[in-house]
Amino acid sequence: MNRKTILVVDDDEMTRLLICQVLSSEMFDIIEAKDGAQGFALFNEQLPDLVLLDVELPKLNGFEVCKLIRESGPGNNVPVVMITGMDDTLSIDKAYRLGATDFIAKPINWSLIVHHLRYVLRSSSYLESLKKSESRLEHAQQIAKLGHWELDGAEGRLLLSRQLSKMLYLSAIQFEHGLEHLLALVHPAERSYVKYVMLQAFINKEAFSLDVSIRLANKTMLYVHLQGKLLEGGILSGIMQDISELKKSQKQLVHIAHHDALTNLPNRTLFQQQLERAIQRADRRGLKVGLLFIDLDRFKNINDSLGHDVGDVLLCEVADRFSTEVRNYDLVARFGGDEFAIIIDSVEHVKQVLSFIRRLQMLFEKPFYLANKMIYIEASIGISIYPDNGKNTEELLRNADTAMYQAKRSDQDQFAFYCKELTESSIRRWSLENELHDALENNNFTLVYQPKVRANSEQVSGVEALIRWNRGNKPSVSPSEFIPVAEETGLIIPLGRWVIYEAVRQLRKWQNTACEDLTIAVNVSGKQLYSEDFTDYVETVLAQEGVSATLFEIEITEDHLVPSYQDGNAQETLRRLSELGIKMSIDDFGTGYSSFSQLRNLPLSTLKIDKSFIEHIPENKPDVAIIKSIICLAKNLGLEVVAEGVETFEQLACIRSYGCDLIQGYYYSEPVSAEKIESMIEGNQLIFKSDVDDCKIIYLD
Repeated sequence: MNRKTILVVDDDEMTRLLICQVLSSEMFDIIEAKDGAQGFALFNEQLPDLVLLDVELPKLNGFEVCKLIRESGPGNNVPVVMITGMDDTLSIDKAYRLGATDFIAKPINWSLIVHHLRYVLRSSSYLESLKKSESRLEHAQQIAKLGHWELDGAEGRLLLSRQLSKMLYLSAIQFEHGLEHLLALVHPAERSYVKYVMLQAFINKEAFSLDVSIRLANKTMLYVHLQGKLLEGGILSGIMQDISELKKSQKQLVHIAHHDALTNLPNRTLFQQQLERAIQRADRRGLKVGLLFIDLDRFKNINDSLGHDVGDVLLCEVADRFSTEVRNYDLVARFGGDEFAIIIDSVEHVKQVLSFIRRLQMLFEKPFYLANKMIYIEASIGISIYPDNGKNTEELLRNADTAMYQAKRSDQDQFAFYCKELTESSIRRWSLENELHDALENNNFTLVYQPKVRANSEQVSGVEALIRWNRGNKPSVSPSEFIPVAEETGLIIPLGRWVIYEAVRQLRKWQNTACEDLTIAVNVSGKQLYSEDFTDYVETVLAQEGVSATLFEIEITEDHLVPSYQDGNAQETLRRLSELGIKMSIDDFGTGYSSFSQLRNLPLSTLKIDKSFIEHIPENKPDVAIIKSIICLAKNLGLEVVAEGVETFEQLACIRSYGCDLIQGYYYSEPVSAEKIESMIEGNQLIFKSDVDDCKIIYLD
């Protein structure tokens, strides 16, 4: 058991002696002082557990010492017991006012003094523990931003904890007319409901819990969680917790869940919710809703050439331009990547949508300034109208997306309104995609070959391999239809590999035959050309089949030579292929975007004039001029020229007279099987179609 220290302050030496004898035997340590000044000094020096203080003292009387002890920091909680006369009630009252804990009357009852002081010490210890508990509770409430309140139903008095009073910026903790005072703090819009809930708690004795908006004295808003329960005696007791930060966090989480992190535009989730509301408004008012699905054209080029950071800046600037154009009750959202969507609310006539689209297109007429570069970019827009093109959000979005892809394939306005035919086209494309997967697995493709004939000697020097799809009893599908589907779905990679493999195999079969000197050209897409292992694959197939690379030719279109078309570098890829001995030609020349510098720098061997320039000669003078210019350019660069799509004798005569090297087209032969090519070469004859219906045979020299 810990020994307690008692400071005895008394000017009577005999009294001090007796007190020391009595208390020392009871495990107390005694400190003696004979006057008030010495007693206060010893208190500050020793910090005793209890002070036994006589009233009548020299230098400083007991009242003065008690007052000094209470005013000092350490003495605030130390019990002070005053010794005074039995009938001196005035002294006793004064002692209590100055902070005395208790008193002992003279003459002292020596048999009871020990019990008295032990009781005082025990009570002081309990009080100290209670104060510490209250302090800890108040500290915990402060951390939790929580306070306690009680409302007396009978007297109407409201009592608040100190923490709650501080939280609400109030100057007091007790208020008359408590319910009215509490309700005055509640936001006017919620006041009636809160009053109803609290009155019901008194009537039905049911606990309640609700979130409330509180308007503080400084005009700021505080969001609190209010809980209460009726106790015995008609006291409604509860807590109030500040949940402003929680509400703010919840609001931020809701914002994050419904907005795009990059542009801060609404995302797909919020967009669909708002589209549903727009549809409901349109139904009530008898109006329409316009839905625009927007995709930035060639956005991947920006990311690939300038980096994703620059691409992100572009997306933000596009979002800003869109936001300035929409009305307050419209909505623009980002769906991810380079896809945006816009709701045009309350549409009376489709002309309003068309007018808005024109304004959007004007936004892209101005350049974007990114990474110290001036960049122009375009967008493809698909439009669906409620209720004309869909009865719900899912249908409207799907149809707008379908229209957008139609706009991408269009060479004109870069926007398209949805129509039923687009859905039929989409279904057909989806069906083709599935069938393409099966056709690849089941090897349902074949190659046909169209001869390339020397203009001056009419000798076949090579063929172009063209793919055909064997669909059994189903209607045939043109390569111009299924190749774009393969491009979009990525199936062009395995399909292109199959073509290369089959063409090289055919070259091996022709070894040591009359066709051994023929070259085979295959068309290669941009996705193939820039795939990581394209060159390695071609080299491996040639080596496995034992075929000379000089007999293999690759045809690519001008579009795939545009810098930053995809990852990789066209010049490097073509250089590696050229080093293998493979010939390369530009197909459909004159319809793309290649530059003279590319023609000069790329390891090309041939230019193929697109058939669109051939079909109207010799009547169309501009086409004639273009053809002559292409041939002249090719000759100066040391390249051969192939004229595609030659079908009439007049076309052939013109092409020959212009100095074209090779002729390809139905005039000489349509695409035929490898066996027919073999028969053609071995029989030393060339079957061709003239400008009349009859077929003729030319015997090769």
